[in-house]
Amino acid sequence: MAEGYWGKYWRRRISRRGVLAGGAAAAAGAAGLVAVGCGDDDDEPEATATAAPDEAPDTADEDADAATPAATEAPTEAPTAAPTAATGPRAGGTMQVQRAFAETGYDPAITITGYTWAALTYNHLLGYSLVEDEAWGDAAASWEQPDGTTIVFNLEPNLRFNPEAAGGRPITSQDIAYSFGRLPAAFTELASEINPLQWSFMGGFDMPDDSTFALQMRYPWVSAIPTLGSTALAIVAPELVEANGGNLTDTVNAGGGAYMFESRGRDGHNTYVRNPNYGGHSTARGRFTKDPPYIDRWEDAHITDPATAEARFLAGDSDILTGVVGGIDAIKADELRGEDGINIIEGPTNTHLVMALDALKWARFPQLREALSLSIDWDGYIEVVNDGNGIRGAPVGPRFPAVLSQEEIRQLQQFNPERARQLWEQGGGDAVFPDGFVTLLATFAATRGTEFVAQSIEENLGVPTQLMPVDLATYVASLTAPPGSKIWSYALVTENSISTIPDYNALTHYVPTGYGGAFGLFTHEHPQAALIPPEVIDITHDIGKPIQDLYNFQAVTHDPEQRNELLRQLQRLIFTQFCCTFPLPVNAVEWHGVRSRVQNVPLPPDFRDNGSMGYRRAQNMWLADA
Repeated sequence: MAEGYWGKYWRRRISRRGVLAGGAAAAAGAAGLVAVGCGDDDDEPEATATAAPDEAPDTADEDADAATPAATEAPTEAPTAAPTAATGPRAGGTMQVQRAFAETGYDPAITITGYTWAALTYNHLLGYSLVEDEAWGDAAASWEQPDGTTIVFNLEPNLRFNPEAAGGRPITSQDIAYSFGRLPAAFTELASEINPLQWSFMGGFDMPDDSTFALQMRYPWVSAIPTLGSTALAIVAPELVEANGGNLTDTVNAGGGAYMFESRGRDGHNTYVRNPNYGGHSTARGRFTKDPPYIDRWEDAHITDPATAEARFLAGDSDILTGVVGGIDAIKADELRGEDGINIIEGPTNTHLVMALDALKWARFPQLREALSLSIDWDGYIEVVNDGNGIRGAPVGPRFPAVLSQEEIRQLQQFNPERARQLWEQGGGDAVFPDGFVTLLATFAATRGTEFVAQSIEENLGVPTQLMPVDLATYVASLTAPPGSKIWSYALVTENSISTIPDYNALTHYVPTGYGGAFGLFTHEHPQAALIPPEVIDITHDIGKPIQDLYNFQAVTHDPEQRNELLRQLQRLIFTQFCCTFPLPVNAVEWHGVRSRVQNVPLPPDFRDNGSMGYRRAQNMWLADA
């Protein structure tokens, strides 16, 4: 790749890391800090203590059938964190967090951007830990699966809505059926962003009594239990939904979670206090405590500027410093090590990042799709965007055993500018895209990846990209706009609402019934096919159907080895047809900054993901200075 901007950036990064290496030796002895060699040249000592739940999980009734997470050609060191304070857990204090974007609504069945409020103010049947490979009951005290398509949940006896929701009455199995039952209509009528893969396996509900909820599945889906950990599957008060015209977009305190809104600030700053009706759990399990959570109160600030967010963290005004996608980068983690009152936790990531193509624009041009892929300097992306701490991405998350090896991915996804230009010319690329490309530049997240891909394509394929800055609401609306109305040619996308299952974690961006459909990859059997002209679907059907069929087959294959092989076949199919999503490299390890007063912090890859029992749902987390 030509020198350009990124070559200059890379030289600056190397120089900067040399300086950091000199300062790291002085910081290595700082108490409670962790340093693990993960692609760095710095040879710092490795801490041996790890954070762990303060109470042993109760798993007698929790036999989840899910794939075991496994690392593939990525660092295999255990996730590390500062040791838990010797004084032990204590109740009280205010947890201070911040986010880079404004809320786009408060209905868990509609919006995917509600990380904190969705985790704090609602009950869910369960949570699922990718670190532990285990499900823990939340609203559910226990469950059993009497046959391949039925899961019966026994509910906690003291479930109640908060005082502002349905008068604080008890939560029953009928409320769960109502909450799950509204998901399809929210998707078709309320522009819900919740991916259908999270609920389309549900066939019906039985409620023999108020404390028993039986979920009937349409097919024997292997990943049903991990999926139910998604914060989108929250238990809402039907009375509030009906009173607000069928949705909760502008309504808060509609659940029975451990906390409730104290205030919703006009500037996006929200505060949460304990829900006085929350009774905890009948037993402690995993990160759910028997009694109510230790922390009294949460403050969630809306801070758009990364420099301001970092300054607040350094000043002690925020307890967490992380990224919208993944954590902080390796350089920032090095800079923060040794800062007073700060711990850097780290561990293997299970995130994903993709480059989505507008399928309607690209599906008819296989040579152009392949040319585009060949024009991207994939290893250069790792060196520049991932600071050298990256691995090749795949359609299955890197912590699952079915993920393809790095060697095979390199064979399937190559960088060959000469071949790219040949294919572009043969396919008439300049006539198909006479004005070049348009992509979305997310103003709420780091933009290095988008800028690198755009420059790589321009330098190696000769096609420029117009970068269109957009806020979060515009970004989501643009990505999911109907076929024929998308303003972008390609876009970098991630979504991490539930990283615990291979079906959803990354594959959702490739499958027509997942976000592949949002990007325009439809089949005639798609649930929304009736809303789209058949001639439009004709353009993508033959590409999408083999992906969908193979996905459906693996989803009901209960033998782990057979399922893993099907998932490998599916990944190879996705790589070789170049439509209409490309996996991008991801960090092999993720880092997060945490104030040292915060104890019992969940480790990556769970840390930031609500669906994986991240820190917002960790009720056994506590504050040492409370």
